Amino acid sequence: MDFMAEMAELALASRLRRLSDVYWQGVTATYRQSGLDFDVRWATIFVLIARQGPVAVMEIAERLGITHPAVIQVINELEKNNLITSAKSEQDGRKRLLTLSETGQEMLPKLQPLWDAFIAVNQEMLGKQAHNLLTSLQEMETQLAERTFFDRIQDQLNRNKTNYC
Repeated sequence: MDFMAEMAELALASRLRRLSDVYWQGVTATYRQSGLDFDVRWATIFVLIARQGPVAVMEIAERLGITHPAVIQVINELEKNNLITSAKSEQDGRKRLLTLSETGQEMLPKLQPLWDAFIAVNQEMLGKQAHNLLTSLQEMETQLAERTFFDRIQDQLNRNKTNYC
């Protein structure tokens, strides 16, 4: 048994990160093997823009539950690689609306078979699990949306003070 598994709950974040790293390595290798210059970090934002049409930066951050600076970093890379374009909103000149560029549109059908394969492999692996990881992740995310991990830790530390005094 590996040491992180032995640490159980203490290493939960590290194990999730390790699992993420394994996935990202496999996805990156698949993109390279297919001759596509596409970064795994771009996928969720790229897919959202492709499916949503013109979408604002803040809407991306809200829909994906990630920070505005993280979105900006990825969209800057997507723009640099000519995969998306941005234009000011006619209704609100402060908003940038993002769409796939012609290059992005051309890349989409090359990416889709890979994404279909990713989905199929994930479905196969999830189907063999005693407890569905996606369901568990959703439950954890819901709990953390209701009360942050930091706040929960502070509550536990306060309970521990009471128990140890």
